[in-house]
Amino acid sequence: MDILALKRRYKPERRLKRLAPRPESKLTPASLAQPSQIMFDTTVYIHEVEGRLPADAKNLIDRTLNFHSAFCLAEILAGISALDPSSLRYASVWRYYHSVFSGFPDNRILPPDNTVLAQAGVISGVLARTQNYRKEQVKELFNDAAIYLTAAKAGIPVLTANRGDFDLIQQAAGHGEFIHYTAT
Repeated sequence: MDILALKRRYKPERRLKRLAPRPESKLTPASLAQPSQIMFDTTVYIHEVEGRLPADAKNLIDRTLNFHSAFCLAEILAGISALDPSSLRYASVWRYYHSVFSGFPDNRILPPDNTVLAQAGVISGVLARTQNYRKEQVKELFNDAAIYLTAAKAGIPVLTANRGDFDLIQQAAGHGEFIHYTAT
């Protein structure tokens, strides 16, 4: 892997100033988006199970070809594996996500490749430094960057409620798209 090529592409040494979040009017909301394909961020699965996925996001999901990130599935599995096995919810949460994930065709689950992971490392490191993120936030930011860059490489926008981080990732990456919604 040519890490100097990544350095030339993203120029981390030139990114010294804090990035400003863009106004919502400059971003694409689910209510106005017209893609033919989307990839889900982890927020989509969580808000769906919580009953907080808004109608505009549901409508977008219903009218597009849906893709899933291997990173999102891993994030969900990490969360449910951390549940107390003696809790009443434990078995039902596992059953729910089994029914959801087993319905995904393998060709619709997109894994990040080595280049995407390296790019995510650069982007998350630059943003951690310029945005003054705490150490525990860097891992989440890395995951979001990997999700975003996997979708960007495939030419697919990401559907997310995490407008703040994805806006900064998009600004730092300089390519790719995301569509945002507000959970109810």
